[in-house]
Amino acid sequence: MGTRLIAVLTDPAVDPGPWARDREAEGWSGVAASDHVFIGGRALPHLWVTVTEMAVATSRLSVATCFANNLLRSPVEFAQASLSAQRASGGRFEAGLGAGWDREEMAASGMVFPEEASERAGRYIEAVRIVRELFDRRSATRSGAWYAVDVPTIGPDVPSPPLVVSVGGPRTTAALAPIADIVELKLPGYATTGKGALHVRTLRSVSLDDIRARIDESQALAPDAELALFVSAACGDDPIVASIRVALQGSFSEHLFGEPAEVADTLASLAALGVQRLTVGAVTSSTYPALAAQFPIA
Repeated sequence: MGTRLIAVLTDPAVDPGPWARDREAEGWSGVAASDHVFIGGRALPHLWVTVTEMAVATSRLSVATCFANNLLRSPVEFAQASLSAQRASGGRFEAGLGAGWDREEMAASGMVFPEEASERAGRYIEAVRIVRELFDRRSATRSGAWYAVDVPTIGPDVPSPPLVVSVGGPRTTAALAPIADIVELKLPGYATTGKGALHVRTLRSVSLDDIRARIDESQALAPDAELALFVSAACGDDPIVASIRVALQGSFSEHLFGEPAEVADTLASLAALGVQRLTVGAVTSSTYPALAAQFPIA
């Protein structure tokens, strides 16, 4: 296919190290972990420990945060942890920082959730700029609306990992795509207000032409960045696969749920649009090995 395919650890009950080794054996290009204390009533392991476990258990895969939660973490902490993960992985880490969205999790953690989307976007933009400066210069002095930092040095002393951003609206796309190494497009329908669940009605309205337009927009802003996309997918005869497919009937996304060959063909159609890095969040545990059997991912 030529496009890198990244598998996201979606089951908090599994051991990250062996899980990542399985994906490496199947031929996946990379693995990733998300940043939550809990989600949907399930407790999740700590992000940085998880990616380190993945890194030391593998030798070829890229290892990524998908995405570190900017509302839970300082951008200085994120940069330091990313450099440390880069060392632990032997240079295979990809530093994904996201805006953050889970009001319930923030409240439970004793932190304030910014109610205005404009503030969350502003915080995110400022944080990414701080991380970019820390990666490029190993120091940062900035004073903005939400962050004031004066960091004289940061380490460990390793090559900086690629900086990955997740952009949805025009404001974050315009501000962050030009300064990121990897730009992941967040499509409508992947809800950030409903526990990360699929918003089926919205997702059903997204066409291949809509995705192509988003790709063209990002490529114009950041022609040198690697273009990425996140999709949920599932293969096999699990009842949940059939129910999601029915709910998405008639849409492009319907074809991401079904037989492995059909899902693989749908991913290939996205790659053909110029997507260089496809992150797949599997709804069922059997999806990753089933997809890996369809094409040489690496």
